[in-house]
Amino acid sequence: MLERLLEMFVPGRDVMVGECTRHLPYFQTLKMFAATRNQRPALMKQYLADWYEASRREGYYNSHTRGDVFTGYWSWEAAAITYVLDIDDSSYRAASFYSVDLVDYARSINAPKSAAAQPELCEKAGQACPVAGVWETLDIPPQRRSFEKGELMQTAEAADGITVWRYIRAL
Repeated sequence: MLERLLEMFVPGRDVMVGECTRHLPYFQTLKMFAATRNQRPALMKQYLADWYEASRREGYYNSHTRGDVFTGYWSWEAAAITYVLDIDDSSYRAASFYSVDLVDYARSINAPKSAAAQPELCEKAGQACPVAGVWETLDIPPQRRSFEKGELMQTAEAADGITVWRYIRAL
């Protein structure tokens, strides 16, 4: 599952791995990556319905019965897969263990779903801004500022003498 998620951002990962180190419940997620867009909501809905019982071999299972440190059960992978594969979650938004708030937040900030879907946009200082929006320097510490399309991108106090700006989001 993690290899398939990572492959969305780091091309060349071994996505042909057919086994999950932690078999239950995670192997069920592999189907979602191979499924068509229309099949994915039903697969995720079923995954969430089975998630807690399928997690019975995990250390967190039944942790609500072992003292006062329990904070809740969440299928973080369901949120990540829903977001990265852009699954329509309307049929399972109210499902137990689904972190709908996390998915809604990621969607609200227009975070890139994958490197393959949205390549990183960078530009050197001194060049005209190709896209209006908020940009960040790649220096340490990073600096942020807004540029209009066509505006000359300014030089910042770069440690290595070269300022490179990375596009963050639209204005």
